[in-house]
Amino acid sequence: MKYTYIITTIVSLVLFSCGKEGLEGPNLNDLYGELNIESTLIIYGDSVSFADQEEVFFSAEFSKIVDWTIKITGISSQSEKIISGKSNSINKNNSLWIGDVTSLPFFSSEDCSVLLSFKNHDDSIFDILNISSQKIYGNGKEVLISDFENGFNPNFTNFFQTTCLKKIEIGNAGEGTKFLRQEGTCDWDWLIGYVDYPKANWYQQEVLSANPDNVYFNIMIYGDSTLSPTNEANSLFKIEFYEDENQDNYYDPNSEDRLDLEFNIDWNGWKMISVRYSDLVLATDPNGGGVNGNAIREPNKVFKVRTLLLANPVSGFAKADVDYIIWSEDSPILEQ
Repeated sequence: MKYTYIITTIVSLVLFSCGKEGLEGPNLNDLYGELNIESTLIIYGDSVSFADQEEVFFSAEFSKIVDWTIKITGISSQSEKIISGKSNSINKNNSLWIGDVTSLPFFSSEDCSVLLSFKNHDDSIFDILNISSQKIYGNGKEVLISDFENGFNPNFTNFFQTTCLKKIEIGNAGEGTKFLRQEGTCDWDWLIGYVDYPKANWYQQEVLSANPDNVYFNIMIYGDSTLSPTNEANSLFKIEFYEDENQDNYYDPNSEDRLDLEFNIDWNGWKMISVRYSDLVLATDPNGGGVNGNAIREPNKVFKVRTLLLANPVSGFAKADVDYIIWSEDSPILEQ
């Protein structure tokens, strides 16, 4: 019996030992060790020309695996790019930057602050990089309606209530330096104001693709998410797309399609709204007669785009500034 007991114990110890060697878990140094910066932050690609497809990446080495974040902030634009990872080193593979943004507005040609920080550690490293030319978004198939850099085109017909404001502002734009400010209060009507963007007056005159699955409408909107007395977003934004199906340079509401997109402005700051043309809703006859056109979404036949800022008359102030109204092909503009 004694012999059997000894053999069993030895076998158990061997099995336990083998099991321990096969276990995987976090390194104690990574969990509890002190963080030391073994190689400080280096920026590769300072004074970068993103317009020429140049790149930026960073390098650094640490004494342990740690959650790190690089926050790049445009000093003039206040644009933000966040790059993060979990490792004991930063290199080209985990920190490459091509000039895109995490939070709008777009970066401009400017100096940027670079802050490297760590989760659960007070250590941080600060540096500066320069953007000599900002990223150009798109794949060459874009059609720009307006970015307001040349002011407000007088051929863009519009109407705003007498108590409301529409004007070109300089500074703090979503893209470039200028944007269209739209805001106000109207206690007798839902309409704050609207702007018509006829195709004949778009900044670029290229023809859109006929494939509605391949065409995207993009617009930057600056929101002020002030709530109404009923705790709802004050500002309602609507975009209408009018098709000239018979190509006679006229939109006939009795025989041609209109497509709509409507949403609440429930955010603060700049946001890019992108919608695929095939996802737009066909407008129906208000008298219940269904759609008036051929019910086929045809982006190549868009006659004009109308943007409307709306608000419940009892809800008070509404705001929805706009910038960088542009069509893109294959994907939304921020994904290009």
